[in-house]
Amino acid sequence: MDRVAIVYWSGTGNTKIMAEAMADGVALAGAKPILMSVSNVAVADIIAFDKIALGCPSMGAEVLEESEMEPFMEKLEKE
Repeated sequence: MDRVAIVYWSGTGNTKIMAEAMADGVALAGAKPILMSVSNVAVADIIAFDKIALGCPSMGAEVLEESEMEPFMEKLEKE
């Protein structure tokens, strides 16, 4: 069974709702979703997953959230 990491950042809760809906869909497809807030996960924690989904609302001019999601993405890109 594939394990799918769903890592998200949510300021108002809307992206969290979408991440939860994705987790439901992943489970219906027969995989095992693991839902994680980006503030509670390290890049090393998700490298072993079969698949990774990332979610973040756009901030202004399509920029990632700068305090948590953008640094996480930069570390992930180096792996």
